[in-house]
Amino acid sequence: MRGTLFLLAAISAAPAAAANPPVELVTLGTGGGPVVQTRRAQPATAIRVGDAVYLFDVGEGTQRQMAAARFPLASVRAVFLTHHHLDHVGGLGPLIANRWVQMRQTPLPVIGPPGTVAMVAGLLQAYRPIELAPVTLGPKAPPPMADTASARDLAAEMDAPTLVYQDDAIRVFATVNDHYHFTPGTDSARTARSYAYRIEAGVSSIVLTGDTGPSRRVEALAKHADLLVSEVMDRAAIARDLAASGFSGPALDGFMKHMDADHLTPAQAGEMAARAGVKRLVLSHLVPGRDSDASDAGYLRGLAERFTGAVVVAKDLDRFPVGVEK
Repeated sequence: MRGTLFLLAAISAAPAAAANPPVELVTLGTGGGPVVQTRRAQPATAIRVGDAVYLFDVGEGTQRQMAAARFPLASVRAVFLTHHHLDHVGGLGPLIANRWVQMRQTPLPVIGPPGTVAMVAGLLQAYRPIELAPVTLGPKAPPPMADTASARDLAAEMDAPTLVYQDDAIRVFATVNDHYHFTPGTDSARTARSYAYRIEAGVSSIVLTGDTGPSRRVEALAKHADLLVSEVMDRAAIARDLAASGFSGPALDGFMKHMDADHLTPAQAGEMAARAGVKRLVLSHLVPGRDSDASDAGYLRGLAERFTGAVVVAKDLDRFPVGVEK
């Protein structure tokens, strides 16, 4: 309740963005995990508000998916990272470097968990040899690559929805989710964080769970959203795949314990959507999300008994208009 009241107060206090612009969510990459598949690209979601595009996570291959969605690189206003697992950030370096190649003059905001500033600085340093070998077209030289991106770390403690970004088109709120359960006192427990985001554009509202286990904080963030994009796993398929690859005994039990704590079954995603009172539920970040999946049944098992609203198992490049009846 406290988180919900905080969110409603923050939304009412923030200046309104442009009134009722066309809003669309595009699932650029709907796979989950570091194994590259052909049917599902790694995690990336685009939210288009008018002509502006905002990226949430940038897995490997994000720029190719943007091209397929007809989103030019110049249309991207900001990038938001949910957490620093490889499948969510593998495309960040190439995206920043390609903005430099295209001589984009405005620094791209990159907003994410603690460590995002260091990550972007490291990527820029890694691409220094590219900067020293520019291809110059005409008299205009490319800007310093360091000016291509401007990174910002979110606060480590963010247990209630908090406004983290605003421009003339959107407001973005964030809260820590429940993807990480590290041993207290370790470096990971002190520094690693994972976030969910809520995007408000005109009368439209979208919430992205990020990778998370069951989370009352995410539920509070999602209250009465038009669209909730939730991660989901087929637990039985994961267990079968692990057993087939040689996992057994304590190793198998330990990995499944991690999956149970840090991810959502379809039933849990449905429960979250129902308690939050969202209008529509889109399932993405499908794990295992195999090329060999014959159907989506494993990503829907038990969901309909918990949530009676509209549900879609997303595919790459699906488009979802938000704030209008379709």
